[in-house]
Amino acid sequence: MFNWSLAKSKLLLPLTLGCALCLGLNGCQSTSDLGAMSTQESFWQNMQSRVKAIKSITLTGRVKVAYKHDRFTTNFLYQGQDSNNYQLRLLSGVGKELARIKVKDSKASLFSSGHLYEADNAQELFAQYMDIPLPLNEFHNLILGIAPNDMSVFNDFGILLQSQVDNYVANYRDYHTYQNVALPKEIEVLGPQLELLITTREIRDVEFNYPNN
Repeated sequence: MFNWSLAKSKLLLPLTLGCALCLGLNGCQSTSDLGAMSTQESFWQNMQSRVKAIKSITLTGRVKVAYKHDRFTTNFLYQGQDSNNYQLRLLSGVGKELARIKVKDSKASLFSSGHLYEADNAQELFAQYMDIPLPLNEFHNLILGIAPNDMSVFNDFGILLQSQVDNYVANYRDYHTYQNVALPKEIEVLGPQLELLITTREIRDVEFNYPNN
């Protein structure tokens, strides 16, 4: 069993301090295409179809985690095509990789502290070895703002406000405008004894695959 408590004491305290120092000195990374959330109703029409047309994407940002009595902050790098093909790296403030989840063709791998673990289910794999439950089976949909089921809530403009999957509720607080799509800027994820705040700071390497009309 991976000793996550020991890992946190050795890595996550300097990680948190490093993030705070990095943000204080350098500010937030951004991409020139990023803009504030559009309030034009026409912009949001058919938004789900446009976001689903993303073939691949890279996102960077920060996630704050509160689980039981533990609280820490980590940077992340996300590269994904869909829910069955993506990679999520958790990084320290100086770029040290703390953990990496890779999902390919529905098979999951976890790399951490020189160890490799594999399973059919990314969510169960991470919970088993890192002792933190995360909504990894629907992470691609969650971080891109794709409604995973008919339990999602939209406002009158068609802006996704909330999604529910398994025991998790995702509340969408803000969006970036990137070209002709809106992508979540800040997501609050609530689960059993779990609170996440995912903040996307940079969007890049976006490829679209629009179907022929």
